[in-house]
This record gives sequence, structure tokens and C-alpha cells, in this order.
Amino acid sequence: EGKKFVTSIRATDIPSELGVQDIVFLAVKANSLLDAAKAMQPLIGPNTTIVSAQNGIPFWYFYKHGGKFEGRVLKSVDPDGKISQMVGLERVVGCVITSSNVIEKPGKVRNIANRTFVLGEPNGTISTRVKKISKILENGGLNSPISNDIRADILPKMWGNISFSPLAVLTRSTLGPIVEDKDLQSLAISIIKEAQAVSKALGVEPKVSIQERINATRKASEHKTSILQDLEAGRPMEVDQITGAVIELAHMLGIDTPMTNLIYSLLRQRAQQAGLYLKT
Repeated sequence: EGKKFVTSIRATDIPSELGVQDIVFLAVKANSLLDAAKAMQPLIGPNTTIVSAQNGIPFWYFYKHGGKFEGRVLKSVDPDGKISQMVGLERVVGCVITSSNVIEKPGKVRNIANRTFVLGEPNGTISTRVKKISKILENGGLNSPISNDIRADILPKMWGNISFSPLAVLTRSTLGPIVEDKDLQSLAISIIKEAQAVSKALGVEPKVSIQERINATRKASEHKTSILQDLEAGRPMEVDQITGAVIELAHMLGIDTPMTNLIYSLLRQRAQQAGLYLKT
């Protein structure tokens, strides 16, 4: 805390200028994944590792999952499986980012709270490549724990993405007023409980309780969620790719999600009205 890390980096929007890389961070919004997968082809060589850091359910979720859903492709995230094919699932390391930030202008991002990048192999092993990437991030001033169950780390982040984030869009509010409002907090908890039922049906026990997730949201009370930032900036909004993905999983598992369906319908309509809805 308080340390400054300054370095000069080569930046370009033409990936072919950079050539093959050891590690590529894939941190675009889920609705830009297909374009990013196409654009990053010049960066990928036989030994390139792709660190996948999307919100919601990632395109690789059922890779090395085991059980009856092994290899399943979610239509809401990767409609034709093209992202998985172009990226190469064997290259993927999962990453869950907990960090509240605001893009103040191009090239300037302000960190409001948290800077944690949890890494994990889809198969749960503690690999050499994961340890190497974690060390690089830690040396850069970030927190980068390694998980042997990255899917259990994805879930608490996803809980916020499908509850507090849509509520922030619908109320045009930062997180603080939502989490402190009794009725809105109750609605968010109802949605989280539905997501929790989906998680448990997939065999994943979350590492944090709902109350801990509420407390974490309180710590970022001044944060304007990224999907609200997208609405205000006129950027395409992640609707199907996050909330829709949870509903797709629920249908797959035979679980009712009435509150999630409700928030999805309202969020989709808000995005459509703004001309920012991209159907998968």
C-alpha cells in the first residue's frame, strides 16, 4: 500500500506488431471475447499461456470440469464454441479479479478498492505456469493467490455481477445506497441464493458466505459498477453473457430462478432502450 510502480511499456492496438507472447491476459468484456480471440491470434505460439479474466461464467468453465457436463459449451458465453477453439482451452489459466476501478480517461485508470488477482488451473493443479504468473503479479504490487478450485472463487464475484451490478444499472447508483437499502439488499440476497443453488448443483461449495459477500460490497460503497459505467459511456452491456449465463445453467440443471429471471428481464430492457444490448 502506498508503493508506486512505474514502468514503460510498449502499447499498440495492432497485435501483429508484438508477435508471439509468453503470457496473454484476456480481460475484455465477455461480449468482446470473440473479436478479441480473433485479434490475438498473432500473439499465440505453441507455449503461450492465456490468462482468462472475464466476469460471470467463463467460456472455459466446463473444460477439465469432470462429470456429465465435461466439455459443455454455454451458448450465452461462447455460442458456437469459436472462442474456445481460437484461444485453445489447454492454454487457459483462470483468473478472478477483485478490484474496483474507474477509467478516468484513455490510459488512466484509478483504483478505488482492492487489487486481488486469484489464479487457478481449470483442473485444480498448482502448476509451474500458475506459480510463475502469480509471482510476476505479486512483484508488480498486486495480490495474486493461487487457488486449487478456481470455480469456487468465480462464484462470489459472479454473485455481485448478477445482483448488485444490475441493481446499480436500474437505480443509476453506486453500490453504497443499494447495499444499505433494506429492500434492495433483500432483493440482491434473493438473487444470490438462486445463484448459490446453481453453484451447489454443479458441485461447487462457495468459499465465502452471503453475509461476507455483502460486507465486501460495503467496502466498495463508492464504486460505480462496470456495467453502469458501460451504460453511461454508451458501451455494449454484458447482459446475456453474465446474468443470461446463470439462467442458462439453471435451465440445464432444472433449477428455478424467478428473481434472477426478473432482474435479467429488466436489465435487458434497459440495455435495449439504450441501444447497448448485444444478443448472443
